[in-house]
Amino acid sequence: MVALDGLLGTRAPIQIPGKLRYLMARFGHWLVIVLMVLVLPGQLISLGMRAAWLPFGGLMGGTDSSLEVAFTLATLLFLIVMLIMALPGLQGRKVIGWQLLMLCNTVNLVYGLINGGIIGPILGAVIGYYVLFQVRRHYT
Repeated sequence: MVALDGLLGTRAPIQIPGKLRYLMARFGHWLVIVLMVLVLPGQLISLGMRAAWLPFGGLMGGTDSSLEVAFTLATLLFLIVMLIMALPGLQGRKVIGWQLLMLCNTVNLVYGLINGGIIGPILGAVIGYYVLFQVRRHYT
């Protein structure tokens, strides 16, 4: 983690301006809440539709299995619980909130790689790690 802090945090070639970093740390919990409210319904609808089409997957040449749907649901629930647990820490700008966001970003990366993505999960994780390490110094 020290290497990532140096690469994406203190010695990153492009730094987020200090005032913006402070505002991101101060109001980050609101950003997490808004994004959860915006993204969660779509994720649940998508998961429900996938589960509804599961019995017809073999007829249409699909490869979905109930194990994949269960894995997706378990990962989604884990991420939701971790984000909810991170909210008090983010609001108080405590390190535990920052660490839980790091955990969520890492789990999301691993989930994306397991599902066969390469560029999307890695690019998303790098952007997430960059922002997290830029605001890290505001969490105590």
